[in-house]
Amino acid sequence: MINRPIYINLLRQTINNGLVKILVGVRRSGKSTILELLKDLLLNQSIKKDHIIEINFEMIENEWLKDKQQLHTYIKKQIKDKEKYYLMFDEVQEIPIWAKVINSLNVTFNVDIYATGSNARIFTGEHLTYLAGRYMSINVYPLAYEEYLTFKDLKNDVVDYRGFLDSSFPRIVLEQKVNIKNIMKQDMFETIFQRDIILRGKIQNENVFLRVARFILEHIGSMISINKIKNTLVSDGLKISYDAVENYMNLLIKSYFLYPCLRYDVKGKEILKSNCKYYVVDFGIREKLIPNKDTNTGRILENFVYLELIKHGYDVYVGKIGRDYEIDFVAIKDSVITYIQVSESIVDESTREREVKAFRYLKDNYKRIIVTFDMVIYPSSNYQHMNVFDFIKTL
Repeated sequence: MINRPIYINLLRQTINNGLVKILVGVRRSGKSTILELLKDLLLNQSIKKDHIIEINFEMIENEWLKDKQQLHTYIKKQIKDKEKYYLMFDEVQEIPIWAKVINSLNVTFNVDIYATGSNARIFTGEHLTYLAGRYMSINVYPLAYEEYLTFKDLKNDVVDYRGFLDSSFPRIVLEQKVNIKNIMKQDMFETIFQRDIILRGKIQNENVFLRVARFILEHIGSMISINKIKNTLVSDGLKISYDAVENYMNLLIKSYFLYPCLRYDVKGKEILKSNCKYYVVDFGIREKLIPNKDTNTGRILENFVYLELIKHGYDVYVGKIGRDYEIDFVAIKDSVITYIQVSESIVDESTREREVKAFRYLKDNYKRIIVTFDMVIYPSSNYQHMNVFDFIKTL
C-alpha cells in the first residue's frame, strides 16, 4: 500500500478522542485503503491485532451483521478484556439506521470507531441525532496532484498534468495498460451513476437525468442555477420541472461526484446561498459524458485548482465584490484568507489587466495570487503570479 499522509496524519491526531470518525467521499477514492493504513499505524503503536475488528458491510458474508442485534452480539463476543478495541466499518450506510447502531456500540463498549461512507445520504434522517456532537466527518478525495506523483513514482518537479487529467482515482492511476484503464473508468462511471445516483435516487427517466448532468459538466466553473438548466432543457424540447432538476443536482452532489462552490460576499463577509459554481471530482469520469476533455482548458484548470485547494483542507468560495466583480476563489484555512484568480495565461496585457482588476477593490491585506500555466512570471507589488505547479506545492 502507498501511504496517503494527508489523511493518516489527520487520523493520527484523532485516535482515542472519543468521537466516531467517518471517512466520506466518492466511491473508490481510497477510503478502505486509508482504514488499512490506519490499521498498520495502530499495530505499529503496539495495539494487539485481535483488538482491531474490521467489517465490510458490502461483502455478502457480512450481510447478517446489518441486523443491529446481530452486530451488537458479534462485537460483544469479540471483546475479551477491558482494553480499548478499534472498530473499522466499511460502507456503514448499508446498516439500517446506522447512526443509532454505531452510537450504541460507542457508548456500550470501550471502543474507538472508524467508518466509511460513499454517499452523503448517510448524514440525513432523524437517526443521525443519536450521533450529534459525537462524530467527526473526514472528506476523502481521489488523489491530490502530489499524491498522484507519488503513486506514479515521479519526482515532485515533474509535470504530468495530462496524465492527472486522465484520472486521479488511485487504482486507475496505478494501472499501466491503457485499455484496462479505460475499462476501469467506464466501470467507475457506471458504479457512481447507476448505483449511487440512478438506482438509489429512483430515477425513472435516465436520459433526462444524463442531459442535466451533461449540462452541468459542460458548464464547469460557470455560475449556473436550477432555473437556467431547466429553461435551457425546456427550450431544447425536454419536459422537465424545477423540482426534478433540483433533485438530480442534489443526487450528483450527495454521491460526491459534484461539488458546489458557494459565493462569498467579500465586503459583507457572508456566504451567499443563491447561485454557485460546480466542479467535478475527477476529469476522467467527466470524460465519459463530455468526450472532448480539452474543451475550455481554462475552466478545467480552474477545476483542477479548486480540487487541490479542498484536498488540502481549504474552505473555498467564489468571491463576490459588489455587483460587478468576482474573484475565482476565496480560500480560507485556519481563519487566513487567500484570494486566487485562475487563468490559462496572463502573457496578454489585456488578460492580465482583467484578472487583476477585482483585486483593486479588496480592502484588506490578505494574499492575492494569480495562478496560470505561464512559465514566465509577471511580478507585481499588488499580487503574486505563480505557475500552477509551483502554487500547489505551497498548499
